[in-house]
Amino acid sequence: MLELVLSDEPVSPRVELFDGPRVRLTMSASEDLAHAIEFCRNDLSQAVETALSKLHEDEAAPARVFVRDPSGTQVITTIDPCATYGSQAIVRS
Repeated sequence: MLELVLSDEPVSPRVELFDGPRVRLTMSASEDLAHAIEFCRNDLSQAVETALSKLHEDEAAPARVFVRDPSGTQVITTIDPCATYGSQAIVRS
């Protein structure tokens, strides 16, 4: 999952890698997205590569399914398909 966090405060764009795998790009809401991505391009690329590696090679990333209401504005429930269906619930190539 790639998250974009917009801050009201003036902050330098930064990238964080979390379990999940989740990659978070935090930037100021007043900044241009293309500029923020260019500013932290190397960190963002490395984080996405590491997250994909965790998912496909290490199998260390838990999976989640987010079920939203029809309008897409509210999460109804979250489930872990591995807990329900076993490790075969995640399709890997």
